[in-house]
Amino acid sequence: MHTADFLVRNEHAAKSNIYVSFGIVKNFRRLAGRKDTVLSSFFAFEAPIVEPSLYTKLPEISRYFRRVYSYSTAQALQPFVCRDVSLLQFHIPQAYDDVFEHLWRKEDRKFLTMINSNKLPRLYRQELYQERLRALQHFGKNKEIDLYGVGWDRMPYRVGKTWLPVPVRKLYRRVIERVSFPIRPGWDIIPKIYKGPVRSKYETLSNYKFAICYENMILPGWITEKIFDCFFAGTVPVYLGAPDVTDYLSENAFIDKRKFPDYAALETFLRSLTDRAIADYKHNAREYLSSDRFRPFRKETFTELLAHAVGEDLGISIANTV
Repeated sequence: MHTADFLVRNEHAAKSNIYVSFGIVKNFRRLAGRKDTVLSSFFAFEAPIVEPSLYTKLPEISRYFRRVYSYSTAQALQPFVCRDVSLLQFHIPQAYDDVFEHLWRKEDRKFLTMINSNKLPRLYRQELYQERLRALQHFGKNKEIDLYGVGWDRMPYRVGKTWLPVPVRKLYRRVIERVSFPIRPGWDIIPKIYKGPVRSKYETLSNYKFAICYENMILPGWITEKIFDCFFAGTVPVYLGAPDVTDYLSENAFIDKRKFPDYAALETFLRSLTDRAIADYKHNAREYLSSDRFRPFRKETFTELLAHAVGEDLGISIANTV
């Protein structure tokens, strides 16, 4: 197994080559004409508001690859793809499948945290970057939340690819950073609650009872590592993101932000939870990680999916490859 740059340069190429792309679009046209290469599977890992160009290319990609995988459905992605595309579903695999015992058992915890980088979306449809800011504005006014992550001491950067050259983007950023007024409402709160980047996300999470845990957009099936990171560290996540999250996760293992009309109601609820109630959330999350419901997110499940695709392409029995 090699990275695709070797195949593009015709290094380490075999008589039969299977090409799998984890969202990289620059190679497949060059490889499509090779008789020794099968364009097997394309995985769309990133969200549409981060890489919209990836989704506008999916119709073309689907004509070359035998399989195109997405965490969401073709219907949900249609506004970003703009055409009908046949998609197979996969779930983003998690690095771990059990709690970190020494972190999970920590009891002396502060109230609330958020760990995110300071970003702006490429598209604003269904995005949650602004909702994270609203949470910070509410809990930050009385310093009830600690904010961690990269870039909160600077202007936010816009995610995704752009046609602008890197030097132009850097110059633009330097100019914008010299603007003296706040770029977004409530921005003056950030310096009061910002604690800097983290060396270990899990270690940092384990210092808190709760974490604001929002995906970067609202989209069915878009469940990333964020909520699982909280589970591993014994922190109760306040989640907002995939509308079908309870189809995959135990609803008694996290706090669903949708149940609260505003942040004042959410704060009242969080403050009302006893140590026993918080322990129940942690226990339920741990039970979920050891259950069959977590299986779609396990590394082994993703490996089996890849092995099955490669086996089909090479005519190899799955029983002999997994």
